[in-house]
Amino acid sequence: MAVNFLIMMVAYMLMRWLFYYMNINTFRDLTFDEVMTISLGGLRFDLSALCYINVLCIVLQFIPLKARHSVKYQRIVRIIFLVVNGLGIAVNMADIVYFEFGGRRTTATIFSEFGGESNLGTIALNSITGYWQVWLAGIALIVAMVFLYYNPVKKNRDDFPRNKIYYTTHSLVFVLALWVAIAGMRGGFGLKMHPLRQDSADIYCTKPINAAIVLNTPFTIITTAHKHDYKDPHFFETSELDGIFNPIKNATPPGGEMRKLNVVVFLMESFSMEYMGFYNKDKDGGAFRGYTPFLDSLLSVSYSFRYSFANGIRSVDCMPASFAGIPRYIDPYCYFIYSNNKLQGLPQMLRDEGYTTAFFHGAPNNTLGFRGFTNAIGFESYYGMDEYPGKDDFDGTWAIFDEPYLQYFASMTSSIAKEDEPFFLTVFTASSHEPFAIPEQHKSKFTRGEIPMHRSISYADYSIKRYFDKVKNEPWFNNTIFVFTADHCGVSHREDYNNEMGRFLIPIFFYTPGGQLPARCDSTRLMQQTDITPSLLALLNYQRPFFSFGKNVFDNSPEFVNYVFNDRNGSSMYYLDDLMIEYRGNKLYGIFDYKNDFSLKHNLLARKRQFKQVPFMERQLRAIIEQYITRMKGNNLTALPQD
Repeated sequence: MAVNFLIMMVAYMLMRWLFYYMNINTFRDLTFDEVMTISLGGLRFDLSALCYINVLCIVLQFIPLKARHSVKYQRIVRIIFLVVNGLGIAVNMADIVYFEFGGRRTTATIFSEFGGESNLGTIALNSITGYWQVWLAGIALIVAMVFLYYNPVKKNRDDFPRNKIYYTTHSLVFVLALWVAIAGMRGGFGLKMHPLRQDSADIYCTKPINAAIVLNTPFTIITTAHKHDYKDPHFFETSELDGIFNPIKNATPPGGEMRKLNVVVFLMESFSMEYMGFYNKDKDGGAFRGYTPFLDSLLSVSYSFRYSFANGIRSVDCMPASFAGIPRYIDPYCYFIYSNNKLQGLPQMLRDEGYTTAFFHGAPNNTLGFRGFTNAIGFESYYGMDEYPGKDDFDGTWAIFDEPYLQYFASMTSSIAKEDEPFFLTVFTASSHEPFAIPEQHKSKFTRGEIPMHRSISYADYSIKRYFDKVKNEPWFNNTIFVFTADHCGVSHREDYNNEMGRFLIPIFFYTPGGQLPARCDSTRLMQQTDITPSLLALLNYQRPFFSFGKNVFDNSPEFVNYVFNDRNGSSMYYLDDLMIEYRGNKLYGIFDYKNDFSLKHNLLARKRQFKQVPFMERQLRAIIEQYITRMKGNNLTALPQD
């Protein structure tokens, strides 16, 4: 099996290079070193695909049966191996041709995309005649595989050791082989490591489009076979869709010079609005204090929003929403079959304007696929646990404790500022993640709270205060916009937050020590994570078109629509000013006066006709869903010209 796997690994690498050569116009800016890095990274995905494809052969070759040692048995295994790997070569070669049209590696959606085609024969014939060189190369690889196949049994064996020794030894080898095969499928042996996904390929490249070279088609088909595709709801004609809701922003650039202020974004792990005293002054008869004294004080001198929402429910939903304008819809974008679509990320947009961009997270570097996604959206540097100098500060489970890590981030911020301004830096805190660990020396200090989460939130708040204590006198400080948001809500303790609105309410606010924004809590404008990029770019007076499902929350034009969209497993909510509607199964399920009914106890659906804005809200919600689905399928998530 090792010899035959090695032969197939060579074949997959040759197909990778042929894929690159035949589509070189798409990858024309790649250097030789980048191609080599991509190729080496691709080995993990090739091994994973081969372990998936050959799982039956692995079982047949290692199962503790004496029949394995017969010529007839091995002939059957050889046929299975050649058939399944021949199919693997065929789909890989087909994607060399198809990639030009789809712009990404083929996934399991190919079966639904072409399931209704009546002229597949004609399509296949045109493919063979138009790209005969590719198919000739594929045939050559299959022929080579047939002739190079290594057969371990040349004649029947009958000299076996005693059954006890044979079955014990071969059972252990069988278990070991399965363990190695599973590790190969996952992409490594680490128990805490997330299994390889399509977006894992972004680790080895700086542009999402280049991930297609890292990947191979058997891998993308197999790993998406269990995932459903979006069904186009066909709410509107294509020609009218952009007129209802258009995710292209700055279609007409605003004019003037860009303001190149520094930007620092705090992504705070699991910070629900319900933990913060600033947002809950009326709770418990005015007695509620919250668990974030420093952030409460910072909010009093910041531009904040009474109603600010997450666009997802998991950590992996946060960055696509905040930095690429893509909310979660049913499934996390990073884990979905379209996760290698071309994006227009905020870090890359600012990088193109001369910004230094870097992402900081105190967890292991491959945690949740963050490193790959940060590459995809344009962060030029990634600082994870591998780069952190003091491993003794590890909490033992999840990440570096927040206090020492944010002190490290403060030092790095000042170092980067000395080298190159302007900069765009993001730090993802970690200590308010389960198991909510607090350093031993602080356990007696942070004792308030009804649940363990509250104490870890207080510790995280203290850690952020220590960061600002360290940087507040730095020369770059007043020229910086600080943006605060949570990745998603944490564990809920208050009953009034335990509903479809409360599960999305998070702090989002802008702190500008240089006075670029006034200190106020806006109770009229609705804020969401997808609004962060448009609003930031508006503050910087960015001069180019970009893509986002969010809005510029500071827009004062007559066309401004004060909305929020979020979704929880297919239950979509659309907020407009003082009203919220809920959709399930593409049907109106609820209407709520959320500002006067914070707990959403009173569904006003029966009084639908009283709310004149509901038809507009339904139309907007449907347009957002259809734009999301059609643009996701069409790999059209940027305002950049299509290749």
